[in-house]
Amino acid sequence: MLTVRKNKSISSALVITIIGFALLCIFVAVMLTNAMNTSSEEALKTARDSIVRAAVSCYAYEGVYPEDLQYLIDNYNLAIDLGKYNVHFDKISDNLLPNIIVTERKGEVT
Repeated sequence: MLTVRKNKSISSALVITIIGFALLCIFVAVMLTNAMNTSSEEALKTARDSIVRAAVSCYAYEGVYPEDLQYLIDNYNLAIDLGKYNVHFDKISDNLLPNIIVTERKGEVT
């Protein structure tokens, strides 16, 4: 009788340990996914902010906003990974900040 109780307590402790370990693994996986998503969002924000800063610098020096993104790359040392990001740069007028949208390329072959 004593050995049966001992075996039951060992097996229940083992089950609890396995369940605890599985929950810990799930928690770590969820936290890593959240960290990667946050990192990706921050990279998009940084890319857009870089383009806006370059466009504002162009306006400050030249008195007009640039015609396109390539002008900023060529003349204001803007470095954007166009293989990683889609950049929509829509100039509204010479004295209004262009509409700038940066999205991440997903699943595209570059």
